[in-house]
Amino acid sequence: MKKVTTTLLLASLIISMHAQLLPNYAKTIPAFNIQLSDGSYFKASNLKIGQPLMLVYFDPDCDHCAIFTRELLKKLDAFSHVQIVMVTYVPVKSLKQFINEVGLQNYPQIKAGTEGTTFVVRYHYNIMQFPYIALHDQNGMLMATYESEVPTIETLAEKLRK
Repeated sequence: MKKVTTTLLLASLIISMHAQLLPNYAKTIPAFNIQLSDGSYFKASNLKIGQPLMLVYFDPDCDHCAIFTRELLKKLDAFSHVQIVMVTYVPVKSLKQFINEVGLQNYPQIKAGTEGTTFVVRYHYNIMQFPYIALHDQNGMLMATYESEVPTIETLAEKLRK
């Protein structure tokens, strides 16, 4: 039992330290410009001032990403005050397939798009695994990041309520 507690404590410490170890520029919202599945573009400058942001970097072929997205959609009411932007690097065609598979087209609150090979978002946070979640407060400052293993949807919603 001690080993489990120690392991959980260590894992949570590493996750919280990840955000602290990022350079100062990475603690703000990256200046992204993503292409949505309808061909239009959504930029960081289009975000609403004064609302928290949950930015999710994903790969449409990632099972964990699809599971996370489906869970998020089931509990989307808990994020009514949050801007949600989902970013990938794959071509629009693959993005459209993912949107159709998980049903994202029915949720205009979520902006899902591709940054293509610019990797502005990916390099900004130094993303290595998917899904990657960055939570920003209403002032645009980074609150927490999660890579690969993400907390429950309820935990994310609670973190963004603070």
